[in-house]
Amino acid sequence: MFRFRLEKVLRHRDRIVDREARKLQGILSAAVQLDRENERLGRECDAAAQREVEHGFELARMKRLSDFTGGRRLQIRRNAERARRIRAEAEQQRLILLAAQRDKKVLEQLRERQLADWQEQERREDRKRMDEVASLRYGTEP
Repeated sequence: MFRFRLEKVLRHRDRIVDREARKLQGILSAAVQLDRENERLGRECDAAAQREVEHGFELARMKRLSDFTGGRRLQIRRNAERARRIRAEAEQQRLILLAAQRDKKVLEQLRERQLADWQEQERREDRKRMDEVASLRYGTEP
């Protein structure tokens, strides 16, 4: 029976890969959420501007619209900067995930090589036993 002595290490590496992948997914979802927020804020600004255009050009209303859109645009810029930093963090996390996947792959390849070696050894031992049985059978018969 084949037994890979580093099976526990391989399972641990597999858990590490899963954990790092979940971290990356969380980071990317935060960036997507910020992008969606920016899209929503942009639509709010556009809708407010459209409503104000329909009501005419009153100075007080235009000032409120300018203040409103200015605040929203500032929030959009801040969110865009946060999304950029989050994406940089995601790239670092992606590198960590790739390293964890490489470590796991090395152990999987080692296990495959050891299994192939074990199977070859088993075949040799089976052939040797069959040869012994055959030599005993034919050696004792008249």
